[in-house]
Amino acid sequence: TTKFLVPSLFISQLTTRPAGILTGFILIDIAQTFGTSVGVAGQIITAASIAGMIVSPFLAALSIKYKPRTLLLAGITLITLSALGCSFSFSYTSMLLLYSLNGLGAAMVTPMVMTIIGDKIPEERRSGVIGLIYASTPMFSTLMGLTITQIVSRGWKTAYLLVVFPITTIGLILAFFGLPKVPPEPKQQSRINVREGFRQLMGHRSALACIVGTALTMIAWGGVVWYMVSFFRQQYGTPTQWVGVIWSGATSSFVLGSLLAGRVVKRVGRRRLTCITALAIAVFSILFMNIPSYYGSIVFILLTASSAALWTSSSSDLALDQVPEYRGAMMSLNSGSSRLGNALGAALGGVALTVGSYNLLGIVVGVMGVIGFLVFSVFTRDTREE
Repeated sequence: TTKFLVPSLFISQLTTRPAGILTGFILIDIAQTFGTSVGVAGQIITAASIAGMIVSPFLAALSIKYKPRTLLLAGITLITLSALGCSFSFSYTSMLLLYSLNGLGAAMVTPMVMTIIGDKIPEERRSGVIGLIYASTPMFSTLMGLTITQIVSRGWKTAYLLVVFPITTIGLILAFFGLPKVPPEPKQQSRINVREGFRQLMGHRSALACIVGTALTMIAWGGVVWYMVSFFRQQYGTPTQWVGVIWSGATSSFVLGSLLAGRVVKRVGRRRLTCITALAIAVFSILFMNIPSYYGSIVFILLTASSAALWTSSSSDLALDQVPEYRGAMMSLNSGSSRLGNALGAALGGVALTVGSYNLLGIVVGVMGVIGFLVFSVFTRDTREE
């Protein structure tokens, strides 16, 4: 029934992040366990993002042939298997491979959640619902940040088993019963639509700009998210417990931005808000890692998080209506570009730490974000404003 639609989508989206949140907190511990550096351990995140990126074009095709509900459930299943596998990882390589399943699953879940919103939620409510859905993971992040010391007290592998695995399992069950079943389309019609869908998307300048701009903006945001815990622990010697409090503050800022997104989009407009917040993410990420002040860094991570929340909701809403008849394919490719940006953010961050410092990391990812802002500003169009 429709009254369970939004709650089911909320929980489905929630399953995509517990593993990533936990991994961000325990990168140093993973590195120590497998005898490597934090920069190298961060490549676990890169591998997961690359896995999601690689699967996205195939998912775009599958989303035309199969219903979003089917692909969403398959994605949550992969995330659940990843959580179980990570808790039994025995080497850096096994951890790399098992955590990659999380990237595959998340790459399937998020675009299908957005596609269902685009198909089922009225246009006037859509921005608000997208904001609410995207608020699900930072809400959990806030709770996790406040309890991270207790969560990892028995070891980081146990944390995957006792925290991440149960959440994804519950999410799978609720999504299965809460999302309505829809019969599949005839296969012959689907084959024609796949070819036509890709032809339309690849020939649509604004749709391509949304995809490219998303990747570039995510380099800045991803680089900040994955290394912020390590930044505070290594740059300022902040205890894990207090970093958890800072993390919770950042996620609370993201929640607030997400919940306000619907109202702000109505006043500012999807395209304009996307451009403004993309630039804000880029500038704030540079300042976060370069301002010579502990409290200044805290202020800028809060500002970066709230800007990212508004950007995530407005850019997703903007992308949804670029080619409405192929929403699933568009959102799959958009998710893939986000994963690519995430991968490059983690990879470039690791390289910057290896050859330089956190100061260099902030500059490198921030400059990429500025380029993303330029792409959104120059090449995107909003169908509502035409």
